[in-house]
Amino acid sequence: MSLLALYHSNSPAKCKEFDLVLQAVHFDSQVVSYDNRFYLLIEEERAENAYAHLKLYIQENTEKEFIPRPLRPLSQGFVGAYLYGLALLIIGALKSTNAYNLNWHSNGLAHSVKIMEGEWWRTVTALGLHADAAHLLGNIGFGAVFGILVAQYIGSGAAWFTILISGALGNALNAYWYQTLHLSIGASTMVFAALGILGVFALSDRHAYAQRGIRRWAPLFATIALLGFIGTGGENTDIMAHLSGYICGCLSGLAWLMVLRLSDTAIPHQRVFSIASIGFVSVAWWLALTG
Repeated sequence: MSLLALYHSNSPAKCKEFDLVLQAVHFDSQVVSYDNRFYLLIEEERAENAYAHLKLYIQENTEKEFIPRPLRPLSQGFVGAYLYGLALLIIGALKSTNAYNLNWHSNGLAHSVKIMEGEWWRTVTALGLHADAAHLLGNIGFGAVFGILVAQYIGSGAAWFTILISGALGNALNAYWYQTLHLSIGASTMVFAALGILGVFALSDRHAYAQRGIRRWAPLFATIALLGFIGTGGENTDIMAHLSGYICGCLSGLAWLMVLRLSDTAIPHQRVFSIASIGFVSVAWWLALTG
């Protein structure tokens, strides 16, 4: 049986109160302590229902208490991360061999002028192209880690679809900023979009840690610092593309928070999101190579 921490606090009283609420409606919950914090644990399969019951209890008692949604196990994001890395490797192999006698690089790179003229698919195809092995492996590594963490909040299918769309929007924003001729490639725009999404989600959980003042903003500051650390180095680094991806990721994260706050149910159809991601990339490359 896999357990999730539905709620945690410095106060044992609040955890025990919520434990009694769940026990009253036949949830097999328990309170444990670790490292001076108290955790309310619930079976993973019943976490969403338990979350809905606690939210209803709080609303009925008009308490100013915020309960973040339970995080999914890290392992649920592994398949999506694997497919992300595999897709980049396949595109890299096709590009390096000019498979089917097609110039994958010139047809797929983010060309700011052509994007502004309507070739929107370049905002997607450019995410799969890389200059060399180091560029490719770096984006696979960082992207997989950030994607797995985002998947804890909204599920693997929804996470990678959102990261993909945010990365494409980041490339579009980058093209708009430059206006004149600017060429770029790489999944880093998507990687930093994932970082932005993660920062917003982590910030939304700040109430659970009872932080005050500027410390409440620590998760977002941490992602901004990471953006500066890994997103601005190197002679050929496209800083504006990284910043564009991060901004679009933050906006996507805010959009998801609005959806989650308005809904008490789990995010449905993770497979639909996954299929939509594959279809979106496939259509973009089809247009790039046949247009």
